[in-house]
Amino acid sequence: MARSSLKIAHVFNLANDAYAIVKALRKNGLDAELIINSSAFGMGLPMWEDMEIEMDPYNIDIGELLCKYDLPEWIKIWWSHSHYKLKSYFPTIPNLFKMTSGYDSFHCHAPSSMYLQFLGKPYIVHEAGWIRKLARDNGSVEKLGRRSYARAKCIMMTNPDTYPLLYSIRHNREKFLPFVIDPEQYKPGSVERRENPLLFFHPARHVWDVKGNDKLIHAFSSFIKEGYHATLRMVDWGWHEDTIKSKELVRNLKLEDHIEWVPPYSKPNLIKAYNESDAVFDQFIVGSGGTGCFEALSCSRPVAIYLNKWNQKCFGEMPPVENCFSIEEIYNAMIRFTDENYRRELGRQGRKFVFRHNHPDIIANELIKLYEEVFN
Repeated sequence: MARSSLKIAHVFNLANDAYAIVKALRKNGLDAELIINSSAFGMGLPMWEDMEIEMDPYNIDIGELLCKYDLPEWIKIWWSHSHYKLKSYFPTIPNLFKMTSGYDSFHCHAPSSMYLQFLGKPYIVHEAGWIRKLARDNGSVEKLGRRSYARAKCIMMTNPDTYPLLYSIRHNREKFLPFVIDPEQYKPGSVERRENPLLFFHPARHVWDVKGNDKLIHAFSSFIKEGYHATLRMVDWGWHEDTIKSKELVRNLKLEDHIEWVPPYSKPNLIKAYNESDAVFDQFIVGSGGTGCFEALSCSRPVAIYLNKWNQKCFGEMPPVENCFSIEEIYNAMIRFTDENYRRELGRQGRKFVFRHNHPDIIANELIKLYEEVFN
């Protein structure tokens, strides 16, 4: 039985955040629906979350893929042009407005609030990193984005490190909302036991000034030079220039025999990769964890990442990770991860953390209470 008469659409599906939330909401009695953007990034497609597919998310015909698979009836497709370019959007904006006419209110994922703010209907904004540009740049997209944030009923914050940026722009209200991680999907799995060396997994894209990939490679070089036996598995994707720089750094440090490059994984394959790993090394610059950190924790894998003080304020406790920022700290985490008992205990704590904070039912119930409060 439906818990609310509200008719809410999640609009756009950056990194499949909306898809995960809508599934949780529907399971918990809210008739939410999802509108996805046909020009979105490949990893923002529902198929990427659920199916073992191989594709280059930077070079794919998304329209063809969307037509190929049957989507649930609660997912609608807005056939649009280039994702953040205003001029190319203009011809299809009327179609978006027509698609949204039957909803009472909206949960806006980037950059949909830029358009839906003009419909005169209440909405909240799901902030998953766009604010890093909104607060600092001054182009037409950023100005419209800031205007939409100022008019939103609430800003749902997913990245603790971005709170200082939010406080620098106008907004009415904010609420922290962890990423939805389903522990029945992201769970420990049986894998073929390997002999040494250790396997470290770095699933982050190569964007040095955001992810700190270069720090990790330097730390791993020190680890190998000290005589430890390990393989570092890295995903061959990211900004083209930084991916090239990472490969050049690997060559310069003579690490080729210790590095395994793999293609971008859809989520079922990514789960397998987490479970094959002895430890996961995420990102070491911004101070927050994306979905990768909590997916790995849900699979009971120990995680090394940099988390700043805002994580304590947002979660009420620090996630149980190896918290490291410098090259030396990352190196020391590798040393500690040579202890199998330590890895197992940290992984056990991580999965418990996900049940406390990221479980779909917890997120859905928090959102339904908020919807009733701000939309009625």
